[in-house]
Amino acid sequence: MLVLAPLTLLVAAVGALQNPHRKAAKRTQSSHGLTKRNVPLPQTDHQYLNEHTEKFVVNGTHFPQVPFDIGESYAGLLENTPHGNSSLFFWFFPSTNPAASKEITIWLNGGPGCSSLDGLLQENGPFLWQSGTYEPVRNPYSWTNLTNLVYVDQPAGTGLSPGPATVKNEIDVSNEFNDFWKRFIKTFGMQGYKIYITGESYAGQYIPYIASGMLDQKDTTYFNVKGIQINDPSINEDEVMIYPAAVPALNHFSALFSLNDTTMKEINHNAEKCGYNKFLAEALQYPPPKNFPKAPNPNDPGCDVWDQVVTAATFINPCFNMYHITDFCPFLWDEMGFPSLGGGPNNYFNRSDVQKALNVPVTDYSVCSNAVFPDGDPSPPSALGPLPSVIERTNNVLIGHGWYDYLLFMNGSLVTIQNMTWNGAQGFQKPPIEPLFVPYTDEVTDLANGEQKIPWNNNAGAGILGTAHTERGLTFSSVYGSGHEIPQYVPGAAYRQLEFLLGRIKNLQERGPYTTQRGHGN
Repeated sequence: MLVLAPLTLLVAAVGALQNPHRKAAKRTQSSHGLTKRNVPLPQTDHQYLNEHTEKFVVNGTHFPQVPFDIGESYAGLLENTPHGNSSLFFWFFPSTNPAASKEITIWLNGGPGCSSLDGLLQENGPFLWQSGTYEPVRNPYSWTNLTNLVYVDQPAGTGLSPGPATVKNEIDVSNEFNDFWKRFIKTFGMQGYKIYITGESYAGQYIPYIASGMLDQKDTTYFNVKGIQINDPSINEDEVMIYPAAVPALNHFSALFSLNDTTMKEINHNAEKCGYNKFLAEALQYPPPKNFPKAPNPNDPGCDVWDQVVTAATFINPCFNMYHITDFCPFLWDEMGFPSLGGGPNNYFNRSDVQKALNVPVTDYSVCSNAVFPDGDPSPPSALGPLPSVIERTNNVLIGHGWYDYLLFMNGSLVTIQNMTWNGAQGFQKPPIEPLFVPYTDEVTDLANGEQKIPWNNNAGAGILGTAHTERGLTFSSVYGSGHEIPQYVPGAAYRQLEFLLGRIKNLQERGPYTTQRGHGN
């Protein structure tokens, strides 16, 4: 059947420089190496320290429970007015990579209402405290090796950003974020910097709307958007992204689910009866069909096949994790209480000493909140709204997907792409089957200076780790072995994808070392 061919390569799954302020740093330090706020500074050159930013300085040498210097960073609150009436929390990590001198990359988690500090602590930040680990460790795949990186909790009411939530739709999200963002650029003197916006899950909704709002400003001083990356993104309705792909993914990974023959036959019968197989076979053609099929209704009797699979899988494996289907009992202890689903203390960013270190008032932190859209988000899915325009205006959009995600499916995103028109044509014209190459390596230099070596963990993987295909400014890349959070599960692939987004490599088939490794010719 036609859909099985894409499954062989694509099955998975929805839901959820020289800076002008470097010299100013020396002027604001006393003879004791302290800022005016009497905060000891790490033994690093503070690139962005000045009279406007000193109140945001984070003491990287003594950050709570982190047994090493996390380097230069700044954190705190900036207002999101006039469109909002509150503030957004940010944590900014400058890069010492010379190639990053005039760019800034934003990371957003989804939810809606999930804190971007989850991405920092468990995915791509300079230090990690992941599921099942005893204490924070250095991250050799930190995105700060490549680019200036800022994590933002948004909309208001998310994470460490105080409420109340005032957004009623994605236009509100964009307006309030961009009010905050102009203040951020002014504060840190980043006028004219290239801006890249990255994130995952429901950020597939946030990011295209935010990017579109920035591009609409026609103001490259503050809103110089050059590209976006959305991993395992929510970009369409569940009836397209979740339900049609659920049973093919179950069949492809049947050994992981271990459902009995009776259950497998019943669920496959329902998928056939409801028309999901026919829908995928017709939709996943390259180029796409002229008369694009309509997705079946999952509310019809027996057609809630994704729910059926998750229920059956949880009976077999009580620790079934839709974010990463290879997880089995016991649940891993987790400092954030997510994504292991085993709960956990969830108190690291709830600690008063951590919040004080991040220059925010003591508050009740939760990794995810349901309060940001009290009445739901009525905005059209981004693929039916601003996403095609963002592709056309940047010619640099990357959609990434993990194979082991059973919440947002790769085939769901591919169906969405095949029904989307951008840059003069509909969908991909050729099958997205080219390889994603991730470099082999034993170590990586500490950025581009080539002086300090950081041991390269062996858990990143290397070689052909997925697929990557580009047409007319849109790249689709799948990642073997990854669940919902690509930087967490396959950090080498995520690192490589970011190099591509930033323009450091020509394509994701390019062989050779990472751009931050010794011996790289660029």
